[in-house]
Amino acid sequence: MATKRYGGRPDARMSEELDALILQTAVHLFGEQGYAATSMEQIAAIAQVGKQTIYRRHASKEILFKTVITELGQNLLGAAAPPEDMVSTDPLLALRQTMRMLIDLVLQPETVALSRTFIAEGWRFPDLVEHAGAHIFEPLENLTFKLLGEVEKAGLLNSACGREETSRMLSALLLSWPHQQRLFGRQVLTTAEERDQYLDQTWNAVMSGILTSPQSRAAGISR
Repeated sequence: MATKRYGGRPDARMSEELDALILQTAVHLFGEQGYAATSMEQIAAIAQVGKQTIYRRHASKEILFKTVITELGQNLLGAAAPPEDMVSTDPLLALRQTMRMLIDLVLQPETVALSRTFIAEGWRFPDLVEHAGAHIFEPLENLTFKLLGEVEKAGLLNSACGREETSRMLSALLLSWPHQQRLFGRQVLTTAEERDQYLDQTWNAVMSGILTSPQSRAAGISR
């Protein structure tokens, strides 16, 4: 996998590259083999670094796996979060673009591979599942919940719709189904055009039920 072999004391740039290489190798092996079957020795061999080099950065395999999960969660959240000016000026567009970005992210090969690891081994390593919940699932759920709150503040959300339930439903329809299909090995939504179409159809179906009608909005403005 790696073409470089790191030796000696790395400078700051080399250290960053080395950190990224270790995490990239760990993601690949954890996703391909699972948590239990992957060893620090394997990661060191594939990355072509000394085992002690990894242990200086990550004191155990569990800590390394948690670091992988934390990095994944931060990357997903950073990529999906819309600009604040869009949230304030057009919260519905911000929500839509966020869900479109998340469709891409949940279908990434590494995301799917790590999900398979959780499903297969979560019962054996509940602490790792708990860590994933705190650093991936909850932040993304909170982001959707926050954006729906902005939609509600703008007077666009039907008052009969609970924000928490609506947020959960939106995520389930737009994200869980395609992700689940990939977990089953089905190649769904493989192109940008297919994903756009899926978003359009699902978004329109959901929004017709949760948004206030144009007449209601007009009445609220006139009052």
